[in-house]
Amino acid sequence: MPAYQDAKRVPLIEARSISVTRQGHQLFKEYSFKLYEGDKLCLSGPSGRGKTVLLRILAGLDAPDSGQVFFNGMPYTTGGRKQLYKSLNWLPQRVCLLADTIRAALVAPFEVQANLKLKPTEAEMRAALTTAGLPKSALAQATQSLSGGERQRLVLARALLLKRPLWIADEPTAALDKTRTLACTKLLLEHAGTLLLVTHDPHLHSKVDKVIELPDLASTPQSGQQEQPQ
Repeated sequence: MPAYQDAKRVPLIEARSISVTRQGHQLFKEYSFKLYEGDKLCLSGPSGRGKTVLLRILAGLDAPDSGQVFFNGMPYTTGGRKQLYKSLNWLPQRVCLLADTIRAALVAPFEVQANLKLKPTEAEMRAALTTAGLPKSALAQATQSLSGGERQRLVLARALLLKRPLWIADEPTAALDKTRTLACTKLLLEHAGTLLLVTHDPHLHSKVDKVIELPDLASTPQSGQQEQPQ
């Protein structure tokens, strides 16, 4: 069940009155948004509406021109972003693996000091590959040989190994066929404690708690806050 807006609860992620302009085009003006722990939400809108831009801001990768973004009530600019990164699985649409083999790509996040104690075993890596729809025997395979869909599934396997509760995903099924899309949808819904994504996949739209249509600046202020159930 969706965790609907509650004045007594602190949002996991909150954007307050953010404004964003890219390449001379204003995408958001005083836009507000709340994501609560346990939510599974999808951002929707036509191309150019700013879906990926908003995802990157909420994921702490970019900053709005004005307004603030918070994680558990703490501004990104004063420590909130650092706390966010400890909980976040970021799944971009354009995957950059920065590793020569599947094994190296899976292990890469665990080479940093904060994750050293979480480094997965060989068996755990094989299990994650299987769950993500890749052959468990593929650890030695070169990442250069992977298709777009295989790269997306590898990122899913890496997210499974990180075991973080918050997943933010940009078109996670874009390069997958129908069968793989259904499997990916099941994986996302089962393993992400809190999920925020952008997708044009109607199957995923039907499975999340709420699809939020991004504003077109026809009115202001804008808000992506969830409504109370009637």
